[in-house]
This record gives sequence, structure tokens and C-alpha cells, in this order.
Amino acid sequence: MSFWGSSIQGVTLLVRKPKEISVDIILALEYKSSWPTSTQGGLPISNWLGAKVKNRLRRQPFYLVPKHAKEGSGFQEETWSLSFSHIEKEILKNHGQSKTCCEIDGVKCCRKECLKLMKYLLEQLKEKFGNRKELDKLCSYHVKTAFFHVCTQDPDDSQWHSKDLELCFDNCVTYFLQCLKTEQLEHYFIPEVDLFSRDHIDKLSKEFLSKQIEYERNNGFPVFGEF
Repeated sequence: MSFWGSSIQGVTLLVRKPKEISVDIILALEYKSSWPTSTQGGLPISNWLGAKVKNRLRRQPFYLVPKHAKEGSGFQEETWSLSFSHIEKEILKNHGQSKTCCEIDGVKCCRKECLKLMKYLLEQLKEKFGNRKELDKLCSYHVKTAFFHVCTQDPDDSQWHSKDLELCFDNCVTYFLQCLKTEQLEHYFIPEVDLFSRDHIDKLSKEFLSKQIEYERNNGFPVFGEF
């Protein structure tokens, strides 16, 4: 079994009206049992969202989704990946240490805005360097995983105040750059899996992305206004 979560096989539907959007339809098998032992130590949200929330989430099912895994020069079809996308969505929906974070009467944080900016940064760089193969294997899943780790590292809502968006975004960029440079990005649910190991992504690709992000940060992120 493969534990990779960013290259899921499925069918993409293109909806043209009233607005053109693409929708991925993915086969998923629900597994209503204890999470695999490989997830022990994963989902480190106890100091952020609380131990009770973590225990509740771990009682939810997990999913198996198909994935093409490389074997030599070809691909094997019988490979499945663990998927926790439904847990990720719930974390993002209820992302505050306080239950009232970002609610109508609660204090607004900038966690979601930081994630959107991180995803947009990678998206814009991939658009800018579309003819470069170095960015082919790098995707929003890597950005989201790094973002979750920053949330674990900085669990307090006061560390994500909406007025501090620029600082918080810079903290996320700094963490992601460190992951690229050390070639280490621990899977948020399966700690034994390093998403930035050279088995997954070669060193030159990580160095290329790191260089481009450093340039953008040093120059005020001009890529945000290029496309």
C-alpha cells in the first residue's frame, strides 16, 4: 500500500455553465475501523484543537483512494493511498483554539487567508514556469501539509490575529522554505512518510522552488500580480 496523498486518480468533469469549473470525481472506499498503526503519532492537534477533538476525529472512518504507483519503468494499478481529506476539511472548518474563532461574535484569525496565499503562490509560480519540469511534482498538498504543521507549532489564536496577516504569511513561507531546504516534510497523518524525500521529489526540484520563493519574498511577491 502507498501512503501518498497528492496524486489521486479519478475522472475530471468540466462544467462550462454558468461558470467554467473542473470537478474531480474520485473512487473512495470507506474504512470503518481503527486507523492504521502508521498513523500513530500523526494528527498532532492536541495542543491546538484539543485532545478531545483529536480523539473524536480519529474515531471517524478513513478512506482508500486509487493511485498509480511507479514500479521500474511502468506503473502498477493495484495501489491504494490512505486519504484523510474529510478530516482536513473539518480541521479547516473548525480551525480555532477557541470555539468562537472567526464566528460572527468571535475574534477573526488569518489562518485560512495564509493557506490561500500559500496555495496561490505555488499556483502562480507553476503558471510562470509552466515549461519547467522542476515544479511538476510539487502541489498544493505539500503547501497544506506545511501549513498544518505551522498551526501545530503556533496553536494559539492570538498568534494568528487578522491584523498580523503579513507576519503570519511570512511565518508560513519560512517554514515551507525550511522544509524544502532540509528535504523534510512529515506527512501530517502518517509521520513515517516524508513527502519531501528524494524518493518522491528530487533535490533539484526542491532547490528550484526554494530559489523562486526566496526571490518572491525578497521582492514583495511580484508574481501575485503577473497573471
